[in-house]
Amino acid sequence: MPKLNLYRNISITFVIFVAILLVAIFLFLSSKATVIITPNPQKVSLSFNLEVKENPTADELSEKDVVAGKIETYVKAGSLTSEVLSTQAVASEIVGQVKLINDSRQDQALVKTTQLQADNGVIVRTAENVIVKAGSSINVSVVAKDPAEFKDIDPGDLVIIKLNPALQDKIYGVVEKTLNNDPHDIKVLADSDIARAKEKLSQRLTEEVKKENNLSGSIGLLTEIKSFKSKNKIGDEVDNFDLEMELEVKYLKLTSDEQLANLIIKKVNNLNLSGLSVGDVNVSDVESTIVDDDLNGSVLVKVNYFVLVKIDENNALLTKKHLSGQKIDSIKELLMSSQDVISDVEILASPYWTKSFPKQESKINVIIK
Repeated sequence: MPKLNLYRNISITFVIFVAILLVAIFLFLSSKATVIITPNPQKVSLSFNLEVKENPTADELSEKDVVAGKIETYVKAGSLTSEVLSTQAVASEIVGQVKLINDSRQDQALVKTTQLQADNGVIVRTAENVIVKAGSSINVSVVAKDPAEFKDIDPGDLVIIKLNPALQDKIYGVVEKTLNNDPHDIKVLADSDIARAKEKLSQRLTEEVKKENNLSGSIGLLTEIKSFKSKNKIGDEVDNFDLEMELEVKYLKLTSDEQLANLIIKKVNNLNLSGLSVGDVNVSDVESTIVDDDLNGSVLVKVNYFVLVKIDENNALLTKKHLSGQKIDSIKELLMSSQDVISDVEILASPYWTKSFPKQESKINVIIK
């Protein structure tokens, strides 16, 4: 019996050992972790000067900030009707309108400068000849008899001074809106109106030139107004005016967009962007200004561009050596603290109950969306 018990204990121990070994092997083989990173792309600003030559050499293209291209010139004429926005305060002789009422049985003619007096003694004159039909009324503009002494006339009746007193109760004036000689604004053509119209017309003509000549592959722009004219003069009292213009548009057309894109990438690679990868370069988004188009055989251009960069697998935060054996919660907290380059982190680990990353780097997978 003792020997049987010994064999049984040895067997049980062996089974347990094998089971533990199998579990260990299972955990070793099944243990793995995947880190899924949603990057937060960052803008990197670039600003540099480049030369554009019509026939650059291969050495210039490879060693200098040079691309192939040339200036093309277009002339476009057009016109624009623009509203006058400038105003000037002026005092008007006209102080308002008076309604003339005729309750008699006969028409009444009133000549220009007919005087009408208000209850406060202020006198106004009609600004035109009128005939007030029997049993009707008519509105007429009036001016102050004595502008220097004029006072506001509130709504009410006016007496026609030199009219037959027997008719003054039947033929009279009525003020419906207060009469005053306060200054009022009038539209007057000013330099600012001309400047605004020139800018608007220049933009329109430039867009027409771009559309007509398919200039989408161009960078840099110079515009020059060769001539402009208007029938109206500065100081004219007008609501609208016409402007005619002849515009010269100079466009810098590149031989190859790829040359500029490669130059931008070259500039980016010179920056300290360790652990960040550069997105696609879209030349149509490049902002550029022609600095000098009168150089000997070339054009000097200032380029401004925002390059999008995002975190890549070479970033120190994502190296498998840095992740292996670390607590999952600690890794997630560390990665989420770098929100300047990472917007979200998802970690998938197996078995599901594991709390740490595998120590074997081969068991770790990093995915960047």
